[in-house]
Amino acid sequence: MNNIFLRILLLLLMCLSLEAQTIINSEGKTITIPDNINRVFGSSPPMSYLIYALNPNKMIGLNFKAKNAQNGADSKFLTKKFLSLPVIGSYHGGGQNINLENLIKYKPELVLIWQDDLMVQTIKKEMKKINVPTFMVPFREIADMPNAFRVTGKVIGEKERGEVLAKYSQNIINEVKSNASKSTPTRYYYAEGIDGLSTECDQSFHVEAINFAGGINVHKCQQSGLLGLEKISFETLLKYNPDVIIVQTPVVYNDIMLDPMWKSLKAVKNGRIHLVPTQPFNWIDRPPSFMRVLGIQWLAKILHPESYKVDLNKRTKEFYNLFLHVKLNDAQSKNILGVKK
Repeated sequence: MNNIFLRILLLLLMCLSLEAQTIINSEGKTITIPDNINRVFGSSPPMSYLIYALNPNKMIGLNFKAKNAQNGADSKFLTKKFLSLPVIGSYHGGGQNINLENLIKYKPELVLIWQDDLMVQTIKKEMKKINVPTFMVPFREIADMPNAFRVTGKVIGEKERGEVLAKYSQNIINEVKSNASKSTPTRYYYAEGIDGLSTECDQSFHVEAINFAGGINVHKCQQSGLLGLEKISFETLLKYNPDVIIVQTPVVYNDIMLDPMWKSLKAVKNGRIHLVPTQPFNWIDRPPSFMRVLGIQWLAKILHPESYKVDLNKRTKEFYNLFLHVKLNDAQSKNILGVKK
């Protein structure tokens, strides 16, 4: 690292941050941040998308390309500025590593860290090197999301927006939780990987939304690696014979629907196989984001159609309008949901 270059940039950043405020972070520690924050970086995708929900104009960069295999990001749902943001990187999850000299060029005033990130201490140490304050946000559990909106909104100067999103999210969470508590958990299998035979352990954060909505994972295990994606055999899946199959990608979904072997499973026979919506970001996982507020409603509808009677088309339009500032018509909403004409 060019030490002289880094020192000059540090001095510039310090000059830009003379007016400051002190706040207490999620660890109970007092930290100093600029009074008026306009340049925020999320060290992981869950945090980047959280910033987007609060105010996309305050984002300085992305962890990986806006449009990728895990989502349906495009200009119909996202701002042009977001889609053109530079890729600064990430410390995990398949993104490029963060180069401090590169990051500091974008003059971050605050870096948000996902509390569940296994790289928390590494990120803190790295940011300390360039004198950029960090704020850690609990975001793993569905129940954490309202407070994440509220607290982060306050920290980055979007208090009113954060409160609106927090209240809306809390109402949805309460509704879905109440429905799940009155229903018998539905046995599900989460199909991932190139052949649908990768999945997640029952307590993984990757299936947090499915469990919350009233599902019970057929695959019980201890996670064997950082990324999850536990391999199983088709014979094991046959023994599980789940009531519902939730599929991550369109390619795998189409393969399953055409494969005679998969047709022997109860879920496929009964038409209870569902493709996760991904516009503009995945609704439940990879990464877990604010889209889970809508995702848990979609999940509750497919796991417990007999008791969860909400109009999902209406809710989808409502969510997109509030969180993404996008007004959908019926055709667009139904297309996003995968409703066949």
